[in-house]
Amino acid sequence: MGNIFSELKRRNVIRVALAYIVTAWLLLQLTDVVLNNIEAPAWLFQSIMLLLAIGFPIAMLFAWAYEMTPEGLKKEKEIDRSQSITPATGRKLDFIIIGMLVLALGYFLWERQSYVSPPIATASVAAGSAIKRSIAVLPFINMSSDQEQEWFADGLTEEILNALARAPDLLVASRTSSFGFKGSTTPIQEIAKTLGVAHVLEGSVRRGNDRLRVTAQLIRAMDGFHVWSETYDRNSDDVIAIQEDVAIAIANALETAMDPEALEKMVSAGTSSVPAYEAYLEALAYAARAGQSGDEALILKTGEALERAQEFDPEFAAAHWELAVFWQDQMSVTTIGSELTSDTAEERKDKYKAAVAKAIQFEKDPDRRIIYRADEAYVELRYIESLGLIEEYLVDHPNDREAVQSQLASLLQLGRWEDAQPAAHHLADIGGEDIDSLTSAIVNLVFSNDSAGAAEVSRQALKRHPDNANLAYQVHRSLLWDGAIDEARGVLPIITASQLHWFNKGLATMRQACAEGRTDDALQTHQTFVDEYHEGHVSLWISHHILGQSKQASSTIHSFDEANHMFALSDYLAYPYFDATPHPNLMALLESQGIDRPPPLDIPFSCNVSDEAI
Repeated sequence: MGNIFSELKRRNVIRVALAYIVTAWLLLQLTDVVLNNIEAPAWLFQSIMLLLAIGFPIAMLFAWAYEMTPEGLKKEKEIDRSQSITPATGRKLDFIIIGMLVLALGYFLWERQSYVSPPIATASVAAGSAIKRSIAVLPFINMSSDQEQEWFADGLTEEILNALARAPDLLVASRTSSFGFKGSTTPIQEIAKTLGVAHVLEGSVRRGNDRLRVTAQLIRAMDGFHVWSETYDRNSDDVIAIQEDVAIAIANALETAMDPEALEKMVSAGTSSVPAYEAYLEALAYAARAGQSGDEALILKTGEALERAQEFDPEFAAAHWELAVFWQDQMSVTTIGSELTSDTAEERKDKYKAAVAKAIQFEKDPDRRIIYRADEAYVELRYIESLGLIEEYLVDHPNDREAVQSQLASLLQLGRWEDAQPAAHHLADIGGEDIDSLTSAIVNLVFSNDSAGAAEVSRQALKRHPDNANLAYQVHRSLLWDGAIDEARGVLPIITASQLHWFNKGLATMRQACAEGRTDDALQTHQTFVDEYHEGHVSLWISHHILGQSKQASSTIHSFDEANHMFALSDYLAYPYFDATPHPNLMALLESQGIDRPPPLDIPFSCNVSDEAI
């Protein structure tokens, strides 16, 4: 054995092997980058890899049989064995190996730099500030030449995020918070610090020529370490399996306490139809963009894509559920982007009922069915039943932020303010840095008559997110409710300089004007709502209340009671200054369920304009 090794060494076979391996690896890396950028078919890269593999034994045989000499290339048997080694040839090969290793190391460092943001001087996530099992899923980058495929990348991100959010002991930053970093060059550590998470998932999607390439990497924010990474290069029809594989890999990497059966339920796409799944991803992408921009056209596209998804697979429970959410939003008169379709109120309700019934029928996960049934009860105004189902679900999923928000919605409808207050504080606690959770917690604390608690959460939230307009809007109102008029004035410029809808800016300026005693300015702003909106619009109703005109406010929405549109009218039950007594049909509904709401609150900063003044 020793003689064979000495002979291999003498003939430079070992040196040639090392040089070949390093050169082949470097060549494959560079080839992969070039072929990806020109969207070459996957078989071309595979063919190059096969040729290099075949070339290796050939190179070894050649090194064994031939040797470079000062006189040129000679067969081994023609060399004088008294010269047992050729130092010059060995040195040349050593230089080649060292050169290739330097190039390979340079490429490795460049590739790592392109994926991992440079570490900052101090740890971005302080000890204890981010929960170990917490993650933000950043929007996957669309690497396809066709920019129309961006919806596919966004939708795939959404579905991975939704799957991870079902893990009971894993905190996942909301999609609004994560998608706020779409296209951002902010370092990973700073993103993690902003969102209060310990891990970040990022990746890219390339789609074309019936091929799908998905790259994903899970990064530990504290030190930029890659906990897990994978590249999937498959047929486009494998998108469902890729999504499920990524979610399972992340859950396992973060050591969530889930058995294999629970993991399967968590990640299951719920359909084997690729066209249905792709339409579903398209809908999720449209919904996310609409949530950021308020673009009503995107809201309608969401519904259209969900309709296609359930047509491709009539038993796709998740598509039916999202369609039910779409129709519920269309029914809700206090929701931005409602009543966009040409359907009547009854037609919207019928479409909601059909969609949620199919979601319940075809959903295989019993926990998800509880959520669907709770929502169905809520829309049908069976608030006590809805609350009971949500609280049943929260026993096993206490940190599900969406479920806590549903719990709060029912508690406010019932007027159970004292029970809503600890739930709202719990939402703020589990939300961490998540903007959606903080915003919702502030709203619910104000509406449950805990203005001091709302102001406290508001101050801390605004310190962490000083430029978020949606958060600033809720902070401004909470500070006024708590009597901090001067402090609220300092928040107002964030709102007025933002891209928020004009009625948000108008309501905020009205509140500040009334709080400062500038009634004429408030009346001037109110007139814009009178000119712009018809009776029944929530902004007009709120505007009357800010002025202190509770009777006129009630009259703007009384048509809902007269037409027995109870779901539309019930939206106003969340507001602490809503008075149900002028609406007999709504009162009868509440009394039939034994619901006894507390008396409405007066807005502390209202202008106190009499109902007869306008």
